[in-house]
Amino acid sequence: MRTAIVSTYPPRACGIGTFAADLRATLVGVPGVTGADLVAVVNEPSSPQRRGLLATIAQSVRGDYVRTARMLGRLDVDVVLLQHEYGIFGGSDGEYVLSFAEELAQPLVVTLHTVLSEPTIHQAEVLTELCAQAELVIVMTDTALRLLVGSGACPEEKIRVVPHGAPTRLTRRAANDADPRTRPPYRRAGGRFLLSTFGLISSGKGLETVIEALPSMLERHPEIRYVIAGRTHPDVSHREGERYRLMLERRVVELDLSGNVVFDDRFLAIDELSDLLAATDVFVTPYRNREQIASGALTFALAAGCGVVSTPYWYAQDMLASGAGRLVPFDDPAALAAAVCAYKEQPETLHSARLEARRIGSSLAWPSVAEATASVLREASELAPRRRPSGVADLHLSTLRTDHLRTLVDDVGIVQHAHGVIPNRDSGYCVDDTARLAVVSLALARRGDEHVWTPILYRALAFLHAAADDGGMCNFMGYDRRWLDEPHVGDHVGRSVWALGDLLATAWIPAVVVPARDLLERLVRALAGDVSLRTAAYTVLGLARLDADRLDLRARNLLERLTEQLADAYRSTATEGWRWFENELSYDNARLSQALLSGGHALGRDDLSELALESLRWLGDECGLEEGRLRLPGHHGRRREEAAPGAGDEQPLDAAALVEAELSAFAFTRDAEHGL
Repeated sequence: MRTAIVSTYPPRACGIGTFAADLRATLVGVPGVTGADLVAVVNEPSSPQRRGLLATIAQSVRGDYVRTARMLGRLDVDVVLLQHEYGIFGGSDGEYVLSFAEELAQPLVVTLHTVLSEPTIHQAEVLTELCAQAELVIVMTDTALRLLVGSGACPEEKIRVVPHGAPTRLTRRAANDADPRTRPPYRRAGGRFLLSTFGLISSGKGLETVIEALPSMLERHPEIRYVIAGRTHPDVSHREGERYRLMLERRVVELDLSGNVVFDDRFLAIDELSDLLAATDVFVTPYRNREQIASGALTFALAAGCGVVSTPYWYAQDMLASGAGRLVPFDDPAALAAAVCAYKEQPETLHSARLEARRIGSSLAWPSVAEATASVLREASELAPRRRPSGVADLHLSTLRTDHLRTLVDDVGIVQHAHGVIPNRDSGYCVDDTARLAVVSLALARRGDEHVWTPILYRALAFLHAAADDGGMCNFMGYDRRWLDEPHVGDHVGRSVWALGDLLATAWIPAVVVPARDLLERLVRALAGDVSLRTAAYTVLGLARLDADRLDLRARNLLERLTEQLADAYRSTATEGWRWFENELSYDNARLSQALLSGGHALGRDDLSELALESLRWLGDECGLEEGRLRLPGHHGRRREEAAPGAGDEQPLDAAALVEAELSAFAFTRDAEHGL
């Protein structure tokens, strides 16, 4: 059984990402699991990612969810496991994840890290739809099950309870903690009574409650020390900087607690966490929100055998009910201080709590959790074999050889031609090819080779910027970096719009969004006059990639005008035996059908989409698809009165265009006729 896990993932600082990494590492050791590939949801895709990712999804790009689901459908993945929390997916309340679930061919299992007792209407709608798409749903506690069923979001028969896992290193360290020789140096040196909290810091963690409680603790036990370990949550840092941490530090100074509070502003590795928790007498989770249904920090603390003082959020109530810790009211420093002091003053009570924590923690080790998870995945796979569109053959991604492409690319752009494998520098550069390079380098960067292809994407965009002028774009540049023509409007401008639309629709490298948008606006203005059919088609393909909220009025009007131009050309030229836009088949032919289809879909014009499909079916038949053997028009073209395929050699350009047009038709219609 091969699994794909969809989640955030290190190096992104995120508790769910740590969970996914630990689960993946352990799941591959479970008998019967042949692979556990990871699809990472990223909020800053230009940052380095770990090797071995199957794919990445840019959090805020809806199209990425669809493309990734379709990509998984072409692989021999048996089941998909999705880690869900509203905030890690794009759209309102993470609704973009529904696009992934709807397009997925494999059975889906969803692990819920958040189950709210009082969700908003839209949160409930998103969760209900996601659970409906899933074959099975995993929650981590019985309370989560009760809340989920009670909300009506998921029937009980689809829900399985699998606890949050913890590294075996923590449980082993807890078992050895009774031996003073195994304790970390800073506990032995100071002999202090240590409180600790770790995890990503935000105002919802309620750490100020502990700080406010410390003075009364210290009056009775001056040896108490409190360690706050963890960096500010990246999303919080992006919105408000370090305001919360600075407030905590300022309050520590005001209360004269500098000698008793330690801030360690790092995202701790497991070895460092193990040391911290082994030295901890009482672990504190003073969270301010009852709705937290899972906590990796509390799970790790229990696995490490720590006694706990916590506020009564859902997960803490479940995990501490048997005596591993004490619950205190929310935002109540006095109650928190009393609970900590009681543990300090009653060592036997603390010892009992630590023993119970170790007992609970022993059942949370990742190997046993991974086995339980694998059992759910197998069940889902048996319940719902992967959905396969009828008549569509399985496709498998193969490795790409990019060595020749990289040979042609230099610090200017891409050399037009080559003598075999040797770049022909005399041929210089052109905007047409560099616009294609931008699209290809974007796709290759997204496959994982960011350090190679992202700089090439930047150089391609720099070339397009340099070519642009109010009158259009220059197209040809000599190897000496001199432009060989004046700015004008032609296919190269349309291809540039196409490249920019593809980039902005993905928008996964924030630094290029503004310059790409500015260049697109400039080219839209240059296309105000009459243009050729292929220039129109390439432009439509770019503009149709953008959501309505990313198109200004000028771009929207251009999309409508050029889509109508394609439709008018078809209506005026097509006859019973020649259902085409022109009186000849020349080059890149299928792009005309693809553009009309995309433009019609973007504008909500089913009538135009039908014309596009009619023309594409005719072109496919003329190229031999009906007979099962592709014969493309030759490079000399084929006039209306000529028999197929026409004179000259077939061009790879036309093969690629026909394949992509058929894939677009399949994506819009789900008709197996276009998926063969």
